[in-house]
Amino acid sequence: MRRRLVAIFLRVANQLICKMRAGKRLNKVKAWITQHNIKTKNDMIIKVNEDYKKAIKAGVVDIDDGSGHIRNIRFQLTFDPDNIK
Repeated sequence: MRRRLVAIFLRVANQLICKMRAGKRLNKVKAWITQHNIKTKNDMIIKVNEDYKKAIKAGVVDIDDGSGHIRNIRFQLTFDPDNIK
């Protein structure tokens, strides 16, 4: 009986935590959209591509064909064992 109650509590607590985290992420995404004045789907595609390019710092090889889609960006991560901090 006790194990069953603990299992139910854990399941409900995990669901609550997941919903809270998702709500926080959604609020951050909405704030980012408002901050960048995004009104259309094309505006969003452009901004996400720009943000993605800024996020990738090492080994970027851009073969963008001008369509503005993330799937057209190729990158390669390199490992330098001498540069480990």
